[in-house]
Amino acid sequence: MIKHWTLQRKWTYASAISIFLSFLMMCIILYFSLFNWLQISEEKIAQNTLDEVTHFFKTNGPIISIQDIQKNRTLLNQLVNQKQSVRILNEDGIEILRINDASDFPKSSSLQTEKFVREEINGKAVFHKVAEIDFGLFKGYVQISHSLESFSQLMNYILIAMGIFALIALLLSALIAFMLSSILLRPIKELRDEMQLAKQTKFSKKVSFQYDNEDEIGELLKIYKELMGEVSKTITRQDEFIHNVSHELRTPVQVVEGHLSLLNRWGKEERSILDESLEISLSEIQKMKLLIEEMLKLAKNEHSNNWEASSVISVLQQLQQNYLHLSPETTIEIQGDEQVNVLVPPTALEQILRNLIENAIKYNDKRPYIKVIAVNQADKVQITVEDNGVGIKESMLPKIFDRFFIADEARTKNKGGSGLGLSIVKSLVIEYGGTISVFSEEDKWTKFSILFPKLTSE
Repeated sequence: MIKHWTLQRKWTYASAISIFLSFLMMCIILYFSLFNWLQISEEKIAQNTLDEVTHFFKTNGPIISIQDIQKNRTLLNQLVNQKQSVRILNEDGIEILRINDASDFPKSSSLQTEKFVREEINGKAVFHKVAEIDFGLFKGYVQISHSLESFSQLMNYILIAMGIFALIALLLSALIAFMLSSILLRPIKELRDEMQLAKQTKFSKKVSFQYDNEDEIGELLKIYKELMGEVSKTITRQDEFIHNVSHELRTPVQVVEGHLSLLNRWGKEERSILDESLEISLSEIQKMKLLIEEMLKLAKNEHSNNWEASSVISVLQQLQQNYLHLSPETTIEIQGDEQVNVLVPPTALEQILRNLIENAIKYNDKRPYIKVIAVNQADKVQITVEDNGVGIKESMLPKIFDRFFIADEARTKNKGGSGLGLSIVKSLVIEYGGTISVFSEEDKWTKFSILFPKLTSE
């Protein structure tokens, strides 16, 4: 479903979710930091009260009355304000005195604890701790229960506030992301509309979209304008080519057609008409052949003007990935240095290697195994393509690069070969200054070796 979303929708959702998750993570960290900090503060308050109570009984013992306790307003106010309860236990753990019954005590607890214990009592959270007390004739324990009701309420308020802020952050981030994506994607949408218009007008309309910023979209527009210029030139050349070819071939075709019609009607028995018509037809066919060769030479010269360096290993890896889908049973092993480069355009180098690999797959009775090695030599780059196919007869090796030549028609009649692949390979190799040779053992293997001039820094 996501693949059908627009880029603006993806951008909006991604930005909103990213900002929301970042804010949520910050809220979680802040919440637990506040939780721990406030809980430690509550523990310190409870410990302070416990210390004051212990100090009061030790300094006012051994005989303390209720009136003495009531006179200590500071201690009582602190117990009331903090919702704390204190009780005195004898050595057997029996309660003999309780001060401010504001917070519940656990029904059973250890008579002495080193740290405060957090516990739920009657649905309310409290801190409680027991400490030993000894004043005069009395030995026992003092226990404090510190209510965490205010602390829990505060944390609940903070949690609700953070939840509200997180929701607001989600909505705001989605709105901001939508607005930003609308602004930032507007040039892309306009460029898309420009492309659609170019498609509808068959690339005859010039690019009218303008974008002055020197960013990625500006680079994309620049590339698009250059591409449209090349497409326009190509279409113009194609139209001229078609018109020129149709014009140039129309006359010889009509001449041949006319003489064949003449032979069909009257020239079957007339030797003079037959000879003349055949001679003229052959001459016109020769003209067509020469015309086609000249056009092919022209196309070849145009192609060879755009030389550029290519990484052999990169092209091989791309072909290897392609054949994982096209021919899963085929194994292509690549050996060589990543720095092996040749002065051949990637498309031409791919065409050369693809033809060799396709032949290795096509003419193979076993699971195809192809090893391709690319190495730098002293002044050359060598590329070898070796397979485990049906091989080639030794007598046929000198002819395999001829156009339309098929080594064994009976053996390969169902393979779909036209005899053009290797001739194209050789013409491309020679065009870029290389040489190609072949070695083979029938029914075992075939190896093609290509040598290109080594690419120099100059």
